Amino acid sequence: MAYVITLTGPSQCGKSTIREMILKHRDKNFKPVIFKKYTTRRPREFEDDTICVDNIPHDCDLVYEQYGVRYGFHFDDLYDLLEKGKSPIIVLNDVRAVEDVRIALAPQVKSLFLYRNPPDKEKFIEEEKRRAKAGTSEEAIAETAQSRYDKAKAIYRIYIENIYLFDNVILNIGSYDFTKQQVAHVVEKMKSATKKLKG
Repeated sequence: MAYVITLTGPSQCGKSTIREMILKHRDKNFKPVIFKKYTTRRPREFEDDTICVDNIPHDCDLVYEQYGVRYGFHFDDLYDLLEKGKSPIIVLNDVRAVEDVRIALAPQVKSLFLYRNPPDKEKFIEEEKRRAKAGTSEEAIAETAQSRYDKAKAIYRIYIENIYLFDNVILNIGSYDFTKQQVAHVVEKMKSATKKLKG
């Protein structure tokens, strides 16, 4: 059985790292792939799971908004991958979106919550300095970082209050190897479930 694997967690929790760990477990029975969703956010360097657009296509089945940015995708694209035996990995940073996907595709959904640390204001400032265009004032950088930090705190609370929505929690708080072991355990559980169905 193929699964839709959802990754959810606050900014800087390691979603890209976890996704890459999952992709490394690919074999003849487990075929994880990156799932692209539409976003109205500006393109980011090295990002390979979004299609940047001015407006989300009107026929998207699921649309949600975060940080003033809209996201969307078609359920048919998920169904097509599942029918081909592939397991799409999709970052969903909205608990309502996670719930909608679980309702639409249960039991073929494995939802993972990635925990690292509560939002850290200094890290948001550092990140905004890296992202800002040349010539952006320190004041503008601080204002954007504060806004993102405030939103991240509110969203983080929502995640914790809805922790029951997730099949697994991955604690990305120790060494790389510790996180890698947790991901391997989650993937092995998915593979075992698939073997039982085939057997």
